[in-house]
Amino acid sequence: MISPKKPTLTRRQMLSLMGATGATAALVACGATTPAAAPTAVPATKASEPTKAPEATKASEPTKAPEATKAPEATTAPTAAAGGGYPADFKARSESWKALPSDHKKGELIKQGDWYAMLGKPPAEIEAAFWLEGWGHGWVKDVAEQLEKEHAGAKVKVWGDPRIWETLQPRLVAGDVPDVGRLWISGGQAAQIAGTVDGVYVPVDILLDVEAPSQPGKRLEEVLADGSVKAASMGISERQWAMPFAQTQMGIYYNAAMFEKNKWPQPDTLSWEDFLKLHEEIAKAGIAPWTYQGKYPGYFDLVVTPLIYKKAGQKAMCDIDNLVEGAWKNPDVMWALEQMPTIFKSGWVFKGAEAMSHTEGQQVFVDGKAAMVPCGTWLQREQEATTPKDFRMKLSSVPAPKDGKGFPKALANTADAALVVGNGKNPLWGMEYVRWVYSARTAKYIAEQVGGMLAVQEPLVGATVNDAVKSAVAAVKAAEGHYPTSYYGAWYPDMGKVMGDAWGDYLWGKVNVKDLTDNLERAAKEAREDSTIKKITRTDCQ
Repeated sequence: MISPKKPTLTRRQMLSLMGATGATAALVACGATTPAAAPTAVPATKASEPTKAPEATKASEPTKAPEATKAPEATTAPTAAAGGGYPADFKARSESWKALPSDHKKGELIKQGDWYAMLGKPPAEIEAAFWLEGWGHGWVKDVAEQLEKEHAGAKVKVWGDPRIWETLQPRLVAGDVPDVGRLWISGGQAAQIAGTVDGVYVPVDILLDVEAPSQPGKRLEEVLADGSVKAASMGISERQWAMPFAQTQMGIYYNAAMFEKNKWPQPDTLSWEDFLKLHEEIAKAGIAPWTYQGKYPGYFDLVVTPLIYKKAGQKAMCDIDNLVEGAWKNPDVMWALEQMPTIFKSGWVFKGAEAMSHTEGQQVFVDGKAAMVPCGTWLQREQEATTPKDFRMKLSSVPAPKDGKGFPKALANTADAALVVGNGKNPLWGMEYVRWVYSARTAKYIAEQVGGMLAVQEPLVGATVNDAVKSAVAAVKAAEGHYPTSYYGAWYPDMGKVMGDAWGDYLWGKVNVKDLTDNLERAAKEAREDSTIKKITRTDCQ
């Protein structure tokens, strides 16, 4: 099982969970508007600890970990893979596992009635253990209420902890696993993958084929946001070990009123080349084009990763993740990297931002002292206490170069791999809880009460939201499922460290692109040739 280790869920790890260059939603710990998980490395120097999350609803007991108990005996593994994608050698701890059809074919609809027959009678209690963070537990309890209303006699026990990875550690080691929850293991995507290897979670492939709640005839996968299932896979293509929760969109936030007043076009309506010319116009108006989270320069990765994809194309992203020799020396990759120090050496960054924390740098933006800031959809919630009431922000994807090989409107968008079903007493009921997360009622609750976007096709039906959320939805639709993602930092931490350690100095021109890519090539070579490092092959390369 999981070997004990000190939990260290830093802001950088949360960024990497969301997969900007390393995917979702875990920045909620910072009071963000989205949660945890999909993969990639984020260039950053030192990562900060998460800022204090807004006060959430009080979580029910237990908040302390119970004494570790003897791990329950695994049931006998089936002789053949179960139809839901369950491997024959998986050590299931529940007899309910056997209720799954062995002849199910992936992609075939399982009607709600048939699914309920598989579920059988509700257990005495369904345990939902969720990380207690900035989103609170209101939505968790609301999902529990929906499930209890649907199934007579069902009882869901909801509890949470701000450091749930510590609370649950003894139980996970002992094999005493909750039925459903979120962020049980700290350490980013690599730790989540370890959880699958150690048997903490069950694969949930079959859930994708179950009829969606209140949408007759539609498989659950069909109502989920484009790309969200893949983003939640943590780069594992064999089967689905986690499900998406909220979408996190990342890119360029701009001052909508300022742009409209000066008749400046939205950034992603321009080519990258014309976007740089816009910088000159903004600067002439006496306004800093950019501010940023100076102490944590990895935020500018939210610009450079999409730019690498848009210039060099998907294959180039795959080559980097697959440790292909020369991947970092690709001229298009180097061109995209060079654009970042160009912004800094041109004097287009708010003076003094380099010494600011993330919230201080972002405050410059909401105070109207800078036109743009690199960030994600957690920005609005993170700065809500200090944002002027009449301030309007909108999200833009990163402009594409004129000769780019990638999809021009691609967006750094991820749905975190936050929802997991435990390999414990009631895995099928854990899946049923997850199924109700994707109801229209939950989507409306998340949009209005939390300020986020559930990972479904229509996250705002019936909801009243502001310009910031509307612009994020528009950016998602324009992207048409093209979401630049890189996994190398999660798969090969030493490579991520090389980028992270150099990134701040690189932005300010203290490290040049040749030296940076030389070091990245060296780290890739060491990983490639180290037989002790498990290699993961990325296949979505077209």
